[in-house]
Amino acid sequence: MSNASKLILITGGTGFIGNHTVSQFLSKGYRVRATARNQDACNSLLSVHSGHRDLLETQVVADITRPGAFDTAVKDVDGIVHMASPFTDKITDNERDLILPAINGTKEILQSTVSFAPKVKRVVLTSSFAAIADFSKGLRPGHVYEESQWSPLTYQATKDDKIGLAYAGSKKLAEEAAWQFVETSPGVNFSLATVNPTMVYGPAFPGSTSIKNLGQSMSDIYALMDASLTEVPPTLLPSFVDVRDVARAHLLAFETDQPQRFLLSAGDFDKQNVCDLLRDQIPELKSRVPVGNPGKPSVGEHYEIDCSRVRSVLGIEFQSFNETLLDMVRAFMEMENAEKESSL
Repeated sequence: MSNASKLILITGGTGFIGNHTVSQFLSKGYRVRATARNQDACNSLLSVHSGHRDLLETQVVADITRPGAFDTAVKDVDGIVHMASPFTDKITDNERDLILPAINGTKEILQSTVSFAPKVKRVVLTSSFAAIADFSKGLRPGHVYEESQWSPLTYQATKDDKIGLAYAGSKKLAEEAAWQFVETSPGVNFSLATVNPTMVYGPAFPGSTSIKNLGQSMSDIYALMDASLTEVPPTLLPSFVDVRDVARAHLLAFETDQPQRFLLSAGDFDKQNVCDLLRDQIPELKSRVPVGNPGKPSVGEHYEIDCSRVRSVLGIEFQSFNETLLDMVRAFMEMENAEKESSL
């Protein structure tokens, strides 16, 4: 079967990683059915990827946690990449707002696959380094993280969390639920892979967003160049991966049949290093970027991440720190220029 005859469902295709992933599959000749929360988002996705309009269709799934939410979306597809995550502006109850939506959203698409998508042989789930790491142990100098490790956060600990670990717990519990579903549910006819990236940076897919609508990771970097800061903020998570590599990993994980987790990290990340890079390489930003302590990263020794599996199984070589951050910031500058031109 050629790629052109394969229809791939990609949920959450309008996001930062999602747009790049949709592009990866389209560029390889797959047909893509992408879901989004509303029709405006669907229309935007079609516009952004207009060069592949003949291969792309969209469908609205307003609430991914609703029973049967994906029953229609999965029909007739040959494979699934599940990237969508439950959306909420405010977390006031960890169980209600984070844990149950994360677990139920994952279970719903897997159950719909069993019930209505018999042709599917492969499902790829977007998870996170947060499902692997034990953040309670801090930076853990000398420790090496790899795919066999799991966050120790339990359901109860995630529910009771008051120190900012509930999101990490919800990612762990959702991924754990996916593996349990595949192992124990009757009628499962597909293999599962998960993609577990560290902090994801890099350029937004062209035309997919604007300076006023940046997601969290993009906002964190844009804040370093928008003249709003006088000091370099602390670096909380000192590992990164390029969004383009994360998207490629989803495609390559789909194209292999091994039921595995794929941990992604391109190396060390530090906001002081970002500021040093921008001040050195993009002179017009010098007055907007905080100086901090040039040449002195804010993070000391910390854990290492073993990505030998993704290199050996998927063949990925990661984009460098300089490539990722410079491409990201130049994309921001293009957005700024487009905004200025539109206001004239």
